[in-house]
Amino acid sequence: MIDYFALALTHSLILLALIRAVSRNELDREPELDVKRESPEERRKRRAKDA
Repeated sequence: MIDYFALALTHSLILLALIRAVSRNELDREPELDVKRESPEERRKRRAKDA
């Protein structure tokens, strides 16, 4: 009985961690690619704002 409980507990915790990791919004974006797609004009505006 304990073996089944231990297996169920560990597997459910792994599943919970996987669901939480997949549901994060940060995984849906790649900021490096967004910067590469900017036009030169947008880059200049962003650099001026950052400086």
